[in-house]
Amino acid sequence: MTILTPLYAHPRDRVAALVGSEPVTYGRLCADIDTAARWMHAAGLRPGDRVTLHPQGIGNPTYWDWIMHLGAWRAGLAQSTGAMPPAVAASGAIGPYAAAIGRIDKLGAGAKPARRMKFAPQGSAPLAERVELPGRAVPLDGLEAQAVRLLSTSGTTGQPKVVAWNAALFEARLRQVREIGDLTPDTVLLTLLGLITTTGLRYPLAAWQIGATVLLASFGGGPADLAALAAASTFLATSPFRMHEILTLVPGDWPGREARVIELFGGRVPPLMRREALARCCETLRMSYGATEVGRVAAGDTALVDRHPGAVGMVEPGITVEIVDPQGNPKPAGEPGIVRMKSDFMVGGYSGQQAVPIGRGPFRDGWFHPGDIGIVFEDGLFAITGRTSETINLAGAKLSPLTIEERLTRDPQIEDACAVALQLDGGDLLAVAVVCPAGTDLAALRVRIAPLMPKPFPFVLIAVPAIPRNAMGRIPRAAVAKTLAAKVRAHAETKAKG
Repeated sequence: MTILTPLYAHPRDRVAALVGSEPVTYGRLCADIDTAARWMHAAGLRPGDRVTLHPQGIGNPTYWDWIMHLGAWRAGLAQSTGAMPPAVAASGAIGPYAAAIGRIDKLGAGAKPARRMKFAPQGSAPLAERVELPGRAVPLDGLEAQAVRLLSTSGTTGQPKVVAWNAALFEARLRQVREIGDLTPDTVLLTLLGLITTTGLRYPLAAWQIGATVLLASFGGGPADLAALAAASTFLATSPFRMHEILTLVPGDWPGREARVIELFGGRVPPLMRREALARCCETLRMSYGATEVGRVAAGDTALVDRHPGAVGMVEPGITVEIVDPQGNPKPAGEPGIVRMKSDFMVGGYSGQQAVPIGRGPFRDGWFHPGDIGIVFEDGLFAITGRTSETINLAGAKLSPLTIEERLTRDPQIEDACAVALQLDGGDLLAVAVVCPAGTDLAALRVRIAPLMPKPFPFVLIAVPAIPRNAMGRIPRAAVAKTLAAKVRAHAETKAKG
């Protein structure tokens, strides 16, 4: 099955999207996709050409952002979403571009596409009324088999890389979403993750494949009415980081709570957030862990964190997860170690990267090594306890920052936390950045959390306005450590002068 073909098979008058409060039928959606594809062909683009797509909405894609992306797929283009990290653009892994399409006024100074094609419609009029096309319609059927989706991933090192999904691999990832059963034709889906994320891309597409309805913020780049979108949804897909924002932006009890499922992707679910979301927003709060390279790896109810604070769900069918020692020997169930995984729909490597020596790199011996430390229990529960690259090493002891953070965020005054090691002139020091309500007594808080900290290491507690995270909730720990070290040094200098 091709990716877009199912969209054309639904009844033409079935509602595919609610854009604000305005319904868009599958007939209208497919007509706009075809018009966008033909507009791209009329501009001289051909199947297989590489394009970069620049949406109007980053975290909340607009209707026209989706038409641009689906039109490029229908046209058989190799596409990436704008806002790729500069290191990716400079690597050559996704270039050269035949065209930059969308909000081209925001292109970086170093961007040099062969064409610049503005695509930023406003309002709800059909696309055919906005663009001029040649009189003869270009056949589109079958072209999407040549399309490729180029995705940025931090991989195992935190450095951006590119993964290429061809049509067959992309459809396999969508099939996984459909077969999980989270979505039904009656689902009203809200995805508060941008098209640069795999969840923000896959879930709406899978919903459209089965005839469900997707909620979109607007036809243009206007502000999103998050309260109205949340109230209309029966299934919300987002990250813990975005969920924290939404709980603040949409206060009070959400209408339709009993019928709503919320699934959180890409990060740890703090206990306080879980309690608040279940009380105010949904009947069921799920979590999901996956990798761009492998697919959705594990999922389950967030109640699983009561069994293990690092739980990310039960291993999904079609996914194999093993825990091994540094020599690659499998470890018994329930013992922590290095995570490796594989699936029938994993990629074989990163685009544009030179081959690595045999036995090195994240892809080896048929396995993908994501750089996680974890545990798989006998019943298939999968827990992440840390990252091989993030493990805190103090005086030869290995500490998991995730474990420390999970303990701390159980305190009612700690909204978020980040644990890192600081390399100071006087020696290494464990530092904890915390987000607390204004007026929190840090001295009293330090006394209260001291029993939760690993012994016998001294630690410094620093209040910050926010913990920086990417769209999927991951913390740039090296950057946080650098900032906290500067604060500690500045405080020491001030104290010495005083």
